[in-house]
Amino acid sequence: MASISSNDEEITGINITPMVDVILVLLVIFMVTANFLQKESININLPKAEQADPNIAESVQVAIMKNGEILHEGKEITGENLFKILNRDSKIKPNMRLTLSADSGLNYGKVTELMGVIRKAGVTRIALSVKKG
Repeated sequence: MASISSNDEEITGINITPMVDVILVLLVIFMVTANFLQKESININLPKAEQADPNIAESVQVAIMKNGEILHEGKEITGENLFKILNRDSKIKPNMRLTLSADSGLNYGKVTELMGVIRKAGVTRIALSVKKG
């Protein structure tokens, strides 16, 4: 009677080429999607302070650039549109928190004017963004 398996040799090596191919494909996918997840940064020269608030990420971000341009969550906006958006959002979330970033070279009057628009929209919790140092 013939044996069922005539090939009783030991396996001496494992072919890892398919595993390397899969890992390389995953690496390429992560590299491509990482570019889409990157948050745009705003170049503002913030004033320095001894202590900074660690909870800035949990608030709405508003910035005023040196040239007077207003940004809401990184997108350029007019003061009137900012008022409308904040007025709507403050009614939905009454304890909404807003972080205002202003360039250190900006006129103080521009900052207080923008703070007035923010307060008029119903936002009472305003933090000023500073650079720890």
